[in-house]
Amino acid sequence: MSNQADDNNTDVEIYPRYGGPVVFAVSRTGAPNALLDLLDTLGFTRHGEAIYVWHQLPETLSASEVSQTCLRAHKSLTAAGYDAYLDDRLIQQTT
Repeated sequence: MSNQADDNNTDVEIYPRYGGPVVFAVSRTGAPNALLDLLDTLGFTRHGEAIYVWHQLPETLSASEVSQTCLRAHKSLTAAGYDAYLDDRLIQQTT
């Protein structure tokens, strides 16, 4: 399994799993604890162990909640100085 953050040379990639409701926040290999802890506080749950760690949003969130959480996470991550990518499929358009 490939790590998208490593592949794209970013600190964290936030994207939906293909074909399902799961939203991942994948951090680069060896990401600092400060980054992992920040994702924990932004509504993502930590999974994995040792070198391979990733975060997911709860599947019970509505599309609006997913959008709000992802936008808030992206803003917080970039404000903290991390290179974060947010897949635009997660952003709910308002009219």
